[in-house]
Amino acid sequence: MRVAYILSPYCYYANVFSGVVVQARCWKEALEALGHEVALVSALESIDWKTFDLVHLFQHGSWCAPLLSDLAAAGVPTVMSPIIDPPRPYGLIASLVSRIPFERARLQQNQRLLRNYGATCTRMLSRSQLERRSLEVVGVPASKIVNVPISISKDWVIDEATISGVERNGAVLHVSHLAQPRKNVRLLVEVAAERGFLLRLGGSVSDPSFAAWLKAIEAAHPNVTYLGRLSDSQMLEEMLTCSVFCLPSLFEGVGLVALDAGYCGAKLVVSTAGGTSDYLGPHALYIDPHAGKSLGDAIQQALSMSLPDVEVHRHVEREFSKLASGRKLETAYGDMLG
Repeated sequence: MRVAYILSPYCYYANVFSGVVVQARCWKEALEALGHEVALVSALESIDWKTFDLVHLFQHGSWCAPLLSDLAAAGVPTVMSPIIDPPRPYGLIASLVSRIPFERARLQQNQRLLRNYGATCTRMLSRSQLERRSLEVVGVPASKIVNVPISISKDWVIDEATISGVERNGAVLHVSHLAQPRKNVRLLVEVAAERGFLLRLGGSVSDPSFAAWLKAIEAAHPNVTYLGRLSDSQMLEEMLTCSVFCLPSLFEGVGLVALDAGYCGAKLVVSTAGGTSDYLGPHALYIDPHAGKSLGDAIQQALSMSLPDVEVHRHVEREFSKLASGRKLETAYGDMLG
């Protein structure tokens, strides 16, 4: 197959730190390893869409509308990965809003756009059953939605001997954009300060007030350590040596970083809110992200369990390697093209 990938214009500014860019890059590498050609098309090129077997759009927005219409008119099959990460799953209000024809007033509205794109594109890919339900709620035909889980994002090659041969440090690790309210880091830090377990935090902090708060916590509670933004090699070291990885998000579409940590053999404590459970199933402890007691109890339980977690390592390696995800995507493309 010859496939064209088109990313949201925003990705050119978010660059390699964008989860959308990571998802597209991982799938491109997997498909190429399976013998297909994937082109990242550019607006600066002359593009003959009919030379591609299909065109795959990543993320959705008003920029998609004219392109989808042109591709449909040209008879080129189109796939969209809308990548929905709302604060909460779509429900009745989203369903009602999606039915209002905002475009008649030259207005753009997210759920309405998804409904319209669902009618235009050939297939929509969901990353989890939760995302699939959100798409159905806003009117995307169920027959057009295919669930294709995404892969771990790193190129690490880790075997059971490796994860069994490292000494764990007894710490809880969390990595994210720490100041983003959805990541729920404040609650995690407050629970660590109260219960005294070692907490190591990696990632960016773009909010000065959050940075000042975290610095004060570190000064008062030596068990809390901010590591800064981590390189891939630093991330690997932290994930191989931590005892528990915690993702307490108020809502998490997938939680790829938890997959990476599970691949490294850490015990996992993750939020019930979102699609992470579709990926980890019984291989994690789940918490109510609004309840500090639930979070603290789960972390202490995880810290008392034996390490490494070989079962979660095997699960992630089997189901969510780049090639495993790429094969599922290859099947979705093939079923669409007949």
